[in-house]
Amino acid sequence: MSESRHAQRANGHPRRVRRRRGPTVVGVLGEILITAGLLILGYIGWQPLWSATVIASHQRDVAAQQSAQWRQSAQTPAPAPDAPPDYSALSANPPVGATPADYATFGILYVPRFSASYAVPIGQTTDLPRVLNDPDRGIGHYEDTQLPGQPGNFAVAAHRSGPIGGNPFRDMDALRVGDPIYVETQDGWYTYRFRSFEYVWPTQVDVLDPVPHLAGQPGTDRILTMTSCNPKWAGSAERMIGYAVYEGFRPLGDPPPELVAVNPNVSASVGT
Repeated sequence: MSESRHAQRANGHPRRVRRRRGPTVVGVLGEILITAGLLILGYIGWQPLWSATVIASHQRDVAAQQSAQWRQSAQTPAPAPDAPPDYSALSANPPVGATPADYATFGILYVPRFSASYAVPIGQTTDLPRVLNDPDRGIGHYEDTQLPGQPGNFAVAAHRSGPIGGNPFRDMDALRVGDPIYVETQDGWYTYRFRSFEYVWPTQVDVLDPVPHLAGQPGTDRILTMTSCNPKWAGSAERMIGYAVYEGFRPLGDPPPELVAVNPNVSASVGT
């Protein structure tokens, strides 16, 4: 007989052994609900990010196909000269394409600051279901504003959050003064340089004027205006506006700008 049992008998008070209670229905149900809630929250957080990643990849593929088609119909690039080509005369008076049909893809936006592989098609109009929420496009052109290379304001819009149509302008706040922004069309490459940000109310549509905020003034500068909702991931109480200024142009038959050439969606099909 063990010492503990001798002690219990000597004292006359046997030690009580507590039995562990089994799980209750309420306890099990509570654990199930907590687990389900965590799974739902995880899905809510994961699904937009995953969808945006898939859509961004799809838009890159669409952009690469469109770019290859344009280059196939362009003049074959001439051999690279010993000295860099001089685009100054052409840049001073760049070509301006015809007004695209509604919903048509007429351009591709490249922003190396966002990613070396960033390439998103631009569709005509900012119609939500057919352009901004369309996985084949994602960026929409305000049809009443100017076109690439045209004096005035070439204004575009895209989402910063949300899985539908991706979020092409998610990282717009990462732009820095002087960053290059490229627009490719069937005519060639338009280079813009980022200049500044602005935050406005949704009703302040004068940011789309040929000279932003100066209604009735003809535009002489060539401006690129990027618009999106703000705050990011948290609604559309404001509009975030990014301005860039035109710098130069080169024809589509020539090699693309240096920072675009490293884009795998472009370099794989240059010269085809």
